[in-house]
Amino acid sequence: MNDIPNSLWAGNISAFPPSEQKETSKKYLEALKGLARISFGCVFILDFVNEKIEFLSENPSLFSGLRSSEVEKLGYDFYRKFTKADDLKVLMKVANVGFKFFECLSLEEKKTYSITYDFHVTNASNSDVLINHKMIPIEISENGDISKMVCLVSYSQNQTAGNICIQSNTSETYWTYNLLTGKWKEEHKITLKIREIEIIRFYLQGLKIEEIAQRLYLSPDTVKFHRRKLFEKIGVNNITEAISYVVLNKLI
Repeated sequence: MNDIPNSLWAGNISAFPPSEQKETSKKYLEALKGLARISFGCVFILDFVNEKIEFLSENPSLFSGLRSSEVEKLGYDFYRKFTKADDLKVLMKVANVGFKFFECLSLEEKKTYSITYDFHVTNASNSDVLINHKMIPIEISENGDISKMVCLVSYSQNQTAGNICIQSNTSETYWTYNLLTGKWKEEHKITLKIREIEIIRFYLQGLKIEEIAQRLYLSPDTVKFHRRKLFEKIGVNNITEAISYVVLNKLI
């Protein structure tokens, strides 16, 4: 791993004036701590200027069994030490092509875009666990350089590493990166019909097909028809995959 740079994101950022940086940090730190207390995953701040993890909520299961203080002490070295060797290329691609994508955005656009990706970390039992990172900028200098990002860590709902995606909540399209071809692809966000949303919502409540049919005043066969059309639309094979896709892509 000697070819891994000292900072996975080196060269992509610039510092704020210390006084401005300190004041900004005070404004969001308490909010993030509150979010971390109610979040299923883990929240932390990547400080690109000082090359460290500034804040990390407690969730050892997502960080190889380590406590937050241990991860903070390791900083970026945590990923060099615990990321599956084959998946280091995912982090490198995020560092390179991911941030080059952000460089093409305007200052206002950068505030609305997020990047998400999956990779394996080795846990305390020496097993590889697939986790997901979702990151958004929280400090951007006047010339558009990103100095800090907040990251939400959770168990991945995908089955393989990679899945690098950049999207904005103000755009009808999103971008996915193909690790094999080395190219970005623009795709249109899927919109669910009201009936499809209702079926997913009832499945999330644990209802069976017959119970969903009663709630919607439909026959079980009609529910199965809508479910099948939903599977075809989002490219999945079963309801578990459908729920995962819908939740991951915020379709409801």
